[in-house]
Amino acid sequence: MSLFSTRVDEIEPSPGWRRLRLLNYYRCTLAMFFIVMLVNGWARQIFHSEDHLANLFRFASYGYLISAVVFIVSIYKRSPPLNTQILLHTCVDIIAIIALMHASGGVRSGLGMLLVINISLTSLFLPLRVTLLFAAAASLAVLGEQVYSELRQPDFTPAFLQAGILGMLFFAFAALTSNITRRLRESEQLASQKSRELESAVQMNEHIIRSMRTGIMVVTADGQVQMANHAAVSLLGNIYLEPMMPLAKISPTLRERFEQWLSGDDTSSQKPVGQSHGLPDLQVGFSVIEPDLGKASRTLLFLEDASQLNQRFQQVKLASLGRLTASIAHEIRNPLAAINHAAQLLEESQQDSADIKLTGIINTQVQRLNGIIENVLHLSRQQRGTPGSIELRSWLLSFRDEFCHSQQIPLQQINIDIQPENTCILFDTGNMHQVLWNLCANAISHYGKNISTLSISLQGGYSQDLKQPFLDIIDNGPGISAEAEQHIFEPFFTTRKDGTGLGLYITKEVAESNRAKIRHIVLPTHGTCFRLQFLEPGTAHKQITAQDHDQ
Repeated sequence: MSLFSTRVDEIEPSPGWRRLRLLNYYRCTLAMFFIVMLVNGWARQIFHSEDHLANLFRFASYGYLISAVVFIVSIYKRSPPLNTQILLHTCVDIIAIIALMHASGGVRSGLGMLLVINISLTSLFLPLRVTLLFAAAASLAVLGEQVYSELRQPDFTPAFLQAGILGMLFFAFAALTSNITRRLRESEQLASQKSRELESAVQMNEHIIRSMRTGIMVVTADGQVQMANHAAVSLLGNIYLEPMMPLAKISPTLRERFEQWLSGDDTSSQKPVGQSHGLPDLQVGFSVIEPDLGKASRTLLFLEDASQLNQRFQQVKLASLGRLTASIAHEIRNPLAAINHAAQLLEESQQDSADIKLTGIINTQVQRLNGIIENVLHLSRQQRGTPGSIELRSWLLSFRDEFCHSQQIPLQQINIDIQPENTCILFDTGNMHQVLWNLCANAISHYGKNISTLSISLQGGYSQDLKQPFLDIIDNGPGISAEAEQHIFEPFFTTRKDGTGLGLYITKEVAESNRAKIRHIVLPTHGTCFRLQFLEPGTAHKQITAQDHDQ
């Protein structure tokens, strides 16, 4: 193996060039110091050198400075390679300093100690064996200078002991600095590796946080938002989040809930935070990031779509309900069919009007009970549809024809207004039919007047405020009272004596299974308005597919 087989520039190219540049700055400073001594006559006063030795001091000083300037250019161009330049630089240092030492009176002048610094700095670049080689070359040069001076100068007093000690210092410092450099390089590599691992972990954590479907916000104790991931921004209505933006500016309700949590009031922590402009209600969780800092700590806010959480709970409930209804369906239907049949026979055999009225009541209640069973069975068998792109206006025109023909009402009683007309939604066609049929049928059954005066308006399109398609189903009926409004989407809640209370509940479940939302909008005048908010085709379809895959 070659002695110089280890290429320094292959190990650490950029730090190596930077260190070599610093070493050359030291060389320039040292050469300029010798020139200043020479120009001011300090060299002759200090070293008492002869004329021919003074010339040597002058040539060595200027030559050392010129070499340093040349090295500045070669380092800038990085040519020749780094390891070659280190060898050249070290050889020039040994030659120049030995010449200056000889011109200054030999090893007794103390200039030979400068080689200790240069050889020690060389160990920053080269392996130990190469550094020891230069230490040996410098030691031989010092001894050679002593022999040469003794032969050329009759009155010269040799100092071989000092030369030997200086040579030992070369080897000692070379070995010591090489060992320290090796450990520093290992520590630097370890630190660099740990830094890369830490950076990779930070990037991975940031990617995970950005990709999470749970919204995450970091809020200071005084209510300023330090950061928020994409899911949080989306849940809050795709707001523009400025640096250190006050939470109250984003959502006053969320700020109020945060202050309640800071004060230790957890009574309302389980209630969703309502939002305006059709945005989803938020289920909020809190977690202190730095508990040791007390009130000065930051807090993590976890935001989730409350409707999705409710949907998960409802899925659990529906699974239990499905198992229950499957077991009792046959047990109830068979006796119910027998009661209905017996009531019909009794109605045929009785001529008394009172008996006929009683049997009619029995038939009515049997049919109502059968309707409840049918709805419950339908709810328990409800399956998630396959969302597809629906052109809203053309689909509503087709639906109006079918619904009006079935209910025997004129087409003019259902008005359709979609702006823009090419608005498309993402929804399962069969589920969309079920939702619209339930809402329009509810408008008819709760109208309470002559059906010929009923008017149903289907208004929708794309909302710039909501950034999504919507559809309003508006009728001119009596409307919904404020007391009943809080319960209309609950199962088995009804304001009619013959109602089952499952129509709107099933409608809400079907809508949310397609990632749509249904809300009751209070009108300034009489009438009822239900608003459906849909996803757009395209990227939203990928979100539903991903959610289905996770579930």
